[in-house]
Amino acid sequence: MGKLHQQENWIIRVQGNEHPPVHVHVIHPDGKAVVHLDGAVLNRGVPADVLTKAAAWVAANTAAIRTEWARMNNPPKRGEQ
Repeated sequence: MGKLHQQENWIIRVQGNEHPPVHVHVIHPDGKAVVHLDGAVLNRGVPADVLTKAAAWVAANTAAIRTEWARMNNPPKRGEQ
């Protein structure tokens, strides 16, 4: 599922069949967070220091996130490949 980055004990990924706006999921043993490209965050247990690192990675990698988002959420229709 669209894993974009892994550091220490947390990962950043894009999931398929998602709703806009473009965002990533931060998965950590203590919880999960959603980080939107506009900087909005919904945090459910991810430690603040991890979330700071994840948000910085997101800000520095928006093009890769948009590319993976499009791949995961806008698959070609049958016959368009």
